[in-house]
Amino acid sequence: MSQHKQSERSDGSEDMIERLGDIRRSALKGLRAVGGEGNTTEIRQAVETETGTKIPVGSTQYHFRWLESEGLIVEVDREEVNHGGQNAIVWGLTEDGQQLLEEIDALEDRGDRPQTLEGLNDRIDELEQEVEDLRENIRLTFENDLPAVVEELVENELQDREEGMS
Repeated sequence: MSQHKQSERSDGSEDMIERLGDIRRSALKGLRAVGGEGNTTEIRQAVETETGTKIPVGSTQYHFRWLESEGLIVEVDREEVNHGGQNAIVWGLTEDGQQLLEEIDALEDRGDRPQTLEGLNDRIDELEQEVEDLRENIRLTFENDLPAVVEELVENELQDREEGMS
């Protein structure tokens, strides 16, 4: 990363996050979803699968080169593709890119949230079970303790009335 880019980053990650915009933020998340390294097509597919966002084909290289110029990703390799034309660029997430993603997660309060659809489904199942357990605890608490709670409230009310009459 150049000194200029480093000094921009030191002004604050929130500024960098704002400058990223949705498409480049999604591209970083897509790169993380493919394991931190993948070609442009794999990353674009991961972005669509993970976030529902599509990176426009015509501006893909522009966005990836911008991320590279900021030191968030790096061109790692070129892969042969079977459709002819140029070889596919393989991108890698840099340490700065990973750190920025962690800061984005923290700002979005997503640090502990799953990063894949399978992980999200598992988390939903866990939360559904937790809600069911809480409902059962509440039901048992009221079943067992409700008469005692009502009796205490009545006694307190009667005491307050007696004290008010004296």
